[in-house]
Amino acid sequence: MRKCFPILIVMWAAIVAGAFMLNMYIVHKNAEKFVRTESEAFFDLLVTIRQWNSGHGLVYVPTSGDMQPNPYLIHNRRDAVTNFGDSLTMINPAFMTRQLSELAAADGVTRFHITSLNPIRPANKADGWETKALQTFKDKDNRVFEKIKTGDSLTFRFMAPLITEQSCLACHATQGYRLGDVRGGISINTAYHRDYAMASQGKTLTIYAVVFLAGFFPLLCFRLSHKRDISAKNRELQFLGTSKDKFFSVIAHDLKTPAGNIQMLSEMLQNQFDDIDNEERKSYIDMLAESARVHHDLLNTLLDLSMLQLGSKQNVPERLNIRILANDVLQQTRLQAQQKHIGLANLSDDCFARADRNMITTVVRNIVTNAIKFTNPEGQITISTAKGNGEITVSITDTGIGIADPVKNRVFAVDYHKSTAGTANEPGTGLGLILCKEYVERNGGRIWFESEPGKGTTFFFTLPEFED
Repeated sequence: MRKCFPILIVMWAAIVAGAFMLNMYIVHKNAEKFVRTESEAFFDLLVTIRQWNSGHGLVYVPTSGDMQPNPYLIHNRRDAVTNFGDSLTMINPAFMTRQLSELAAADGVTRFHITSLNPIRPANKADGWETKALQTFKDKDNRVFEKIKTGDSLTFRFMAPLITEQSCLACHATQGYRLGDVRGGISINTAYHRDYAMASQGKTLTIYAVVFLAGFFPLLCFRLSHKRDISAKNRELQFLGTSKDKFFSVIAHDLKTPAGNIQMLSEMLQNQFDDIDNEERKSYIDMLAESARVHHDLLNTLLDLSMLQLGSKQNVPERLNIRILANDVLQQTRLQAQQKHIGLANLSDDCFARADRNMITTVVRNIVTNAIKFTNPEGQITISTAKGNGEITVSITDTGIGIADPVKNRVFAVDYHKSTAGTANEPGTGLGLILCKEYVERNGGRIWFESEPGKGTTFFFTLPEFED
């Protein structure tokens, strides 16, 4: 064992490091694909705006200190005066594109501008990268996307051609352009979100570090216990095995929902981006952001859990408003419930318990997730509270399939790890309720349930009431 231990640690570290690098490679590739899709959609939007402008015979706006006539627009009706004496100037698509680019440049992330090999406005002259791109354009389907690294900075550059249409000839016919010619393009620069990427990489690294420790400590403890007598070694290994199993069950149980939501929503955006309207697209992005936030919160919970399992962190009681905590959990699980058309309701009053926030959030989330899993479509899940005898009683009721009589006595048993598929064949770990029992008892409470097969289940747990 003494000779094998270093080899096992090195092998385990290599496996975890390889998985981490593969994960980050996939993350960066997906980010690059998203930036390209975003750039193409942005270009198409700009073209649509330009077509609206030219389709209306150009647009007039009042002149002011910030809005002066375009000196590069040669048009006999460029300037006009209204019946009320107001001075107006004509805005052509190129001038409008330039003004929009100046507004967009204020955010410092995405920049774009119109350019050409033969520009009317000298400032629109193409740079080296744009010149090469323009020289490759032959028709409207040509598009160029490239990732450019300069020192420590990384930029995504995208460019697509502008095709000469009938309305364009009024200004560009004198340059020799004909209908259908490529007369220039719109160049879009998107800065790489290094801070976000580093934060994402840091969170992912934290997960894999915890996974590494989850494998390292059992190996270390096994190595140390090898020197003890057989009975003591067996007891310690049994404890470590149970702790490790619980830890990995939390990873599977708590992370799979937001991670699955992120994957599903990303694929929906990727596959349906051009087929959905802006309102629906925004709805998807909002749900994606919410799932990412939940994922981030769960990572912090997992870190606390790993420390708890290793005995280096104890629960930290605080004043908890159960109604607000329940609302947060229902918001986190709402997308999962919507997929099965299950209603979620929180009938809790404002009541305050003295307990560890992360632990009780995990308890409520696990019970609600299980309720969704074992409730048929069009069902209902309700959270309510009651006070009395110095404690808060939380009840979570579903209209699901209930718990069969042979299983009732084993739900909280550590040696019973059987997992049952949900009403939509959802997988599970079979250890979520065991973890709930441990957390509730660590906070000075009790947990139990009432269930009737075919009519639903209600889980109850108590917590000490917070005393001012």
